[in-house]
Amino acid sequence: MENCGDYEVRQPIRSVDELKKLASNGRETFFILLNFGVMSVKNIEWNGELFSITNEIDDSYEELTDAQLATETNIVKAIEKSAFFKY
Repeated sequence: MENCGDYEVRQPIRSVDELKKLASNGRETFFILLNFGVMSVKNIEWNGELFSITNEIDDSYEELTDAQLATETNIVKAIEKSAFFKY
């Protein structure tokens, strides 16, 4: 992350492997950047087998495998579109 004056420039998460690495040391906060700058904030932890995800918008919780992350969430699509960031 770089500091550009009053703004911090965040680098997008580039892969699911990078997400795993960042979330493997305990719960971390991430966000998907949506239209008009709206953020979908998620707290994620990777335990080596499952992702534990809490969605801040509605406090919902889910545990997902790698395959489920791709099919049951929009996280992988957001990574592919460079729209997924560590908070």
